[in-house]
Amino acid sequence: MFQPNKPFYQVEEYLWQEQRAKIKNEYFDGQIYSMAGGSPEHSQIQANIILELGTLLRGKDCRVLTSDLKIGVENKAELKVRSGQKKSRDFITYPDASVICGQLQFYRGDRFTVANPLILFEVLSPSTRNYDTSFKLEHYQRITSLKAYIMLDSESIWVQSCQRIGDENRWILEESLEDLEDVLRLEALGLEIPLSQLYERVEFEE
Repeated sequence: MFQPNKPFYQVEEYLWQEQRAKIKNEYFDGQIYSMAGGSPEHSQIQANIILELGTLLRGKDCRVLTSDLKIGVENKAELKVRSGQKKSRDFITYPDASVICGQLQFYRGDRFTVANPLILFEVLSPSTRNYDTSFKLEHYQRITSLKAYIMLDSESIWVQSCQRIGDENRWILEESLEDLEDVLRLEALGLEIPLSQLYERVEFEE
């Protein structure tokens, strides 16, 4: 997350402006934050995720969607500012890939923002690694429909998943996978994906 463009936006203002924005922006705590672009490695891993899941989910009542789709995370707590207005503490962002099953549920009625992902994927870069593995992890766990959050490094072979246990609000951060022969298991979908496919055609810098 980067410096806010302007403090204290109503969430409705953000949603309206984001439909017309030339760059992607996140929303949190009444503020709008510009998002950075990714490296070729980042983009290749993201493409591999979408390709593999798209193939595996064909014919099923689930779909994989790209980073053009926003995910809205509701937070009932509100922030009061000096004007006396209440500002939303919701978090809205663009994950690198999302899996959604069944009918789409829209966040606050906004058809460009979905509220019911089953699995979220983030590809980590040096500038976002800490943010994705801490801040986003904390907020994604607020999504009642979410069953797993998958993090993949863009500078080395490293995949870690955080999975919800049953319908409880208990999460397990699983041991990281660091070998191309390892397999990522998506329990919520009953699928397995070899890391060799997720990192196909990815060339790391020396």
